[in-house]
Amino acid sequence: MCYDTRMRYISVAFTGYRTEKLPFAPTDENIRKLSEKIKNAVREQAAAGVKYFMSGVCRGSDLIAADAVLSLRAELGIQLWCAVPFRNHRLTIPPGELALYDRVLSAADGVAVLYKGEADGADFGRLYNERNRYMIDHCDGLIAVCPEHDILPGGTKNTVEYAKRAGKKIIYLLD
Repeated sequence: MCYDTRMRYISVAFTGYRTEKLPFAPTDENIRKLSEKIKNAVREQAAAGVKYFMSGVCRGSDLIAADAVLSLRAELGIQLWCAVPFRNHRLTIPPGELALYDRVLSAADGVAVLYKGEADGADFGRLYNERNRYMIDHCDGLIAVCPEHDILPGGTKNTVEYAKRAGKKIIYLLD
């Protein structure tokens, strides 16, 4: 999926805070500003040769990033790939973000559902972590919608730490 003819990765994954952990109120204006930051990072990465962008499609940063990639896809010749952690993941998305979630998945260039079974709350943490490792293992860089230092505990922090251990390039957007 993410190789060029010289057999090197040319892809970047996203990680970032969910809506309730963002360091600002999720107003339309603040979301627009975050989307612009993400678009600028995507443009820079595309100019450097990145063709594939991967989102874990969770509420907040993941969906904002996926939407930003879709808005630039035709202009930059890039693709959006989505890593859905489990089959019934849609049930975890709040009503206010469902339309965006559905639009992102229907417009994506590729969607991988990593766990085909029904998941319940007891499985979520493990399945989200497996999804995060999958994204890092299949990409050579990470755009992190979080600060470089003092990252809040949770999936974003775990993903950044895994990417560091794997030697991936990380771009932080909230410093």
